[in-house]
Amino acid sequence: MSSQWVISLIVGFLGLSKATIISQKYAAKLAFDDKKSNSELLREQNAHSLTECAAMCQRECVFFGFNSQLKKCRTHKKRLTSELSDEAGWRYYSDNDCVFSAMPKDCKDLCEEGKTSTGVYDIYPYGTLITPISVYCDMTTMGGGWTVIQKRVDGSVIFDRNWAEYKNGFGSTEQNVWVGNDVIHQLTKENLSSLYVSITLQNGTTLFQMYDGFSVSNEALKYQLFLTGPATGTLGDGMLDTGYTKHDLSGMSFSTPDRDNDRSGGHCASYLDISGGWWFNNCHYGFLNGPWSPEPWGNPWYPTVRKGTSVRDTKMMIRRH
Repeated sequence: MSSQWVISLIVGFLGLSKATIISQKYAAKLAFDDKKSNSELLREQNAHSLTECAAMCQRECVFFGFNSQLKKCRTHKKRLTSELSDEAGWRYYSDNDCVFSAMPKDCKDLCEEGKTSTGVYDIYPYGTLITPISVYCDMTTMGGGWTVIQKRVDGSVIFDRNWAEYKNGFGSTEQNVWVGNDVIHQLTKENLSSLYVSITLQNGTTLFQMYDGFSVSNEALKYQLFLTGPATGTLGDGMLDTGYTKHDLSGMSFSTPDRDNDRSGGHCASYLDISGGWWFNNCHYGFLNGPWSPEPWGNPWYPTVRKGTSVRDTKMMIRRH
């Protein structure tokens, strides 16, 4: 370590007991405050100051944490992962933002970290530890890494919900869930994603359709749907190239029983055999949020599945390219 660098380090720190920048080399990652990382720990040592702790981060050290209350320093040799515990006083520093991009944003991140079991995980679509979201990850279908955004296995959760509920999400992550339009937007706003739709019939047959491109805009733009092909599978295309342009859903805004954003002369989301949130046009050939059997649910996926009474379960999941 050069003397010039040491001087720069000290100058940057003097008088800044709550420093967010140490010289021009290390910057604090405030999203991880009051968390202790267990990721590839090199060593934990006593350190009287932040500069002393920074000086311990050499060669194989990739990032470090300093606890000003305990006067402790922890140095780490690999990027930060989601293996964090709560402990007041810790703040982490690195000269590389990529080191701190390891909060899994979606199930594909978790898959790439070696998580291969299908089930419930926490992800961080907003890029901060303050807002973890529990989601169901499918780690087996077509290579895994799919984030489930909609899932239904029975009628215990009603999908006849208002705008705010579809915005924030509702249901039980493992059983019946709508993950929330805000979360879907966060997951798709920067990366092109594929959409995988499946319907399992009462006879046990599972049909699917996969779309190559899927994204959803923000609330100000009414969660507008952008969908592109090719669309492949056994279910048939009920959302994009339906053969009837008034039912094609790409470009449509989201509607709920209390928000009419469709192009019909009525209010699709409030009709008796629909009564749920979706990207309606006039109205739909594909719609997975209808009234559960024995209630009337028309055309879950026309023409392949014409009656809701035929449906045993549904699933929508996305995976970024």
